[in-house]
Amino acid sequence: MTRKKILRIIRFLVAILVLSIFLFPIYWILITAFKQESEWFTTPPVFWPTKFTLSNFLGTGSTTFGTTTTSIAGIIPFLRNSIVVATTTSLVSTVIAAFAAYAISRTKIGGTSLAGWFISMRFLPPIASAIPLYVIFSKISLLNTWWALILPYLVPTTALSIWLLISFFNEIPQEIEEAAYIDGASRTQAFLQVVLPLSAPGLAAAAILAFIQSWGEFLLALVLTSNASAQTLPVYLGRYITGWRVAWGPLSAAGLVTMLPVIIFALITQRYLIRGLTLGAVK
Repeated sequence: MTRKKILRIIRFLVAILVLSIFLFPIYWILITAFKQESEWFTTPPVFWPTKFTLSNFLGTGSTTFGTTTTSIAGIIPFLRNSIVVATTTSLVSTVIAAFAAYAISRTKIGGTSLAGWFISMRFLPPIASAIPLYVIFSKISLLNTWWALILPYLVPTTALSIWLLISFFNEIPQEIEEAAYIDGASRTQAFLQVVLPLSAPGLAAAAILAFIQSWGEFLLALVLTSNASAQTLPVYLGRYITGWRVAWGPLSAAGLVTMLPVIIFALITQRYLIRGLTLGAVK
């Protein structure tokens, strides 16, 4: 066996090992969702259920934990809220970022440091803004509404999108826009009909990242919402964690329902995400 083949096998084994480490938590959530309560806390842990059950999904069966209602009907309002909040945040932040990044790229306003300032806005921990936001939204009657989550989420997602899109617009030659001007297009028409289509991979990457970040945010959703009319899935998952015990079965079942939309969305859009994150650097 040649040295090249040996190195290839070693790289393959290392890749399998790393992949197994990252996928094991997902596997554990999956099997725990189908475990009976007697197997949640066993030592040594049960790596394959002796008997599969759907009680964690349906909220049926006896339990010493208390309520285990994780039926699909119970999770639907929270799933709806997550979809509305994440989708709206993704679309609005991408639109705002597209105009802002294009203006920064073409006018060079702020120099090279402005893009870094935008991304530095993500350094602010959510807990630092939670209480002020609660006070402000309580004064203007926005608590327990979708907008109480969408507006705060727009700050970090838009900042990241602007930082990401500036590099895309920098890579698009201005001569293309000048040719559009010669053909009679206005600056707005050149931006909408020429620049945006060329930067579509970057726009897609920005929208996907904003969606994923909004989908998984927990702290602000916990502070700014208090009922099912606006609470999202991460807050719903928190009800299965108490100060004395965790209902691992129902929590895993609800976690699967929470993960599936994002996993499916990521699989469908992964080629746009990868292309968008790499094209700006090598175009």
